Amino acid sequence: MRFYITALLIVLFSPLRAQLSGLPVGARSWGLGNATTALVHQQSYFSNPAGLGFAQNSYINSSFESRFDISGLSTMSLSALSKSKYFNAGFGIERFGDNVYNETKAGIALAKNTGRVSLGIKAGYLSVSVLESGSRNSLITEFGVLAKLSSKFQLGFHANNLTGAHISSTATLPTILHLGLAFMPTGKINFLADAEMIPGEKPFIKSGLEYNIHSKIRLRTGINTGIRTNHFGLGFWDKKWQFDYAVNTHPALGLSHHFSININIGKVN
Repeated sequence: MRFYITALLIVLFSPLRAQLSGLPVGARSWGLGNATTALVHQQSYFSNPAGLGFAQNSYINSSFESRFDISGLSTMSLSALSKSKYFNAGFGIERFGDNVYNETKAGIALAKNTGRVSLGIKAGYLSVSVLESGSRNSLITEFGVLAKLSSKFQLGFHANNLTGAHISSTATLPTILHLGLAFMPTGKINFLADAEMIPGEKPFIKSGLEYNIHSKIRLRTGINTGIRTNHFGLGFWDKKWQFDYAVNTHPALGLSHHFSININIGKVN
């Protein structure tokens, strides 16, 4: 029974497409409706590698996602950033699924900022495995730009799967384009909006709002018009570590829960 449920939900979400080719990662992202293309944050490795160029310190983080309380639809991830005076390097790995169907993706990202603009590139190796059918692999490339237009506005662009890689003749990996805007009128509130487009399909909008009600507590909410989901999140932030939680609703399938923890390494700026 679990096999049929898992297969059904995979088809509902992404027919003939690998999940990790464009699956958002991190509780902060999910709490904001995944509208984080123009935001510099701890999971920039996954949402826009250009954001790594503006990181203030090295760190390591891990996330876990439970989709609709079905173990076969869970995702685990680990990423880290190493900061240097020449460029910042990010490393990450993520795994989706169970022993029946699973995907594993690992990669490296490099980012460099020139003051107001950061450029990022990323290469990842994706492996898709199906029980009794073997596994298939593919190389996925990504590119990102993040510009600080002013002290209050940031603009981001992220292209996933630039080379049009695919798992097989029937299992496609789409090229996904994101264009995002972040508006930060004060140090306590962030307004975020993203447009996501797959060539040949109708684009849709994601938006998010983050409010710092205390120096260590952040509240979040967001929406995704593409799959009609509502998002809510909460963050507890200390200088050396940060913990984030998010939940999102699906009109037909119920709730998904997301957890992330980040630990800053070395001197924290």
